Amino acid sequence: MNTDPTTILFATDGTPASQRARGAAAHLARAGNAALHVVHVWAPGTTVSGAPDVGERIGSAVAASEAHVIEDELGCPVAAVHAPEGSRAHGILAVAGAVGAGLIVVGGRKLGVVEELFTYRVSEDVIHHSLRPVLLVRQDGQAWPPQRVVVGCDLLPEALRAAGLAAWVARCSGVALELVAVVNSEDPDRDEAVAEATRRLEELAVWLRTERGTTVTVRVVVGPDVASALRNAATASGSQLLAVGARGSSLLHRVTQFSVSRSLIHHTHLPLLLVPRASSA
Repeated sequence: MNTDPTTILFATDGTPASQRARGAAAHLARAGNAALHVVHVWAPGTTVSGAPDVGERIGSAVAASEAHVIEDELGCPVAAVHAPEGSRAHGILAVAGAVGAGLIVVGGRKLGVVEELFTYRVSEDVIHHSLRPVLLVRQDGQAWPPQRVVVGCDLLPEALRAAGLAAWVARCSGVALELVAVVNSEDPDRDEAVAEATRRLEELAVWLRTERGTTVTVRVVVGPDVASALRNAATASGSQLLAVGARGSSLLHRVTQFSVSRSLIHHTHLPLLLVPRASSA
């Protein structure tokens, strides 16, 4: 939980779906004093001209154009631009490993068949195959920066990492952090579970306030569905960021965190910070 990202990778497809994610990546890089890299992965194919290097030149031009916007319009320096050939998700993750990215920022939207196949699915593939934290910021979602950062926290390793990284985002954005735990409403020992979750969240909040300099509140909610409870908690007021662990299973609600994160990806337009248990960053 102690490591703030020193390198951020912004993955772009060159479409409007990446615009809001671009702003989020630039904002976090500026505020967090992190090196920002830009990647656009291009796929080989037949072109009208038949020239063998057209795909590569177009891919490099897309990445370079994004970098110019980030530097000239958003005032954030770009450390390097990458335009590898290949599968989009694999290429993004390969570059993330090569540059040691502590955070991958991707955009996306889910409005129709084209976006589902070529934008949304790439973002989802990156999220579910990454050993590094991924921030998903949708074009048709809530604005950036967030007015509040909410962490779905069951106190397993990936949730603790999510809390630490979310505290960094909150500090970069000048907003408060809220830790939220969900207790199953059908748990026969529900009252004891609520008390235990509250105690453990308060302990974590004290650590975050002391070590990370973040304003932190805690809340325990009771409900039958974790993903729905977290969505409701995060959309209470204003523009929010919701952070969760992306692997593991919950001691509080006995459901896989993978299923929770997948449900959130498919059923909320909130910016999502998804943090796996382990990272090679």
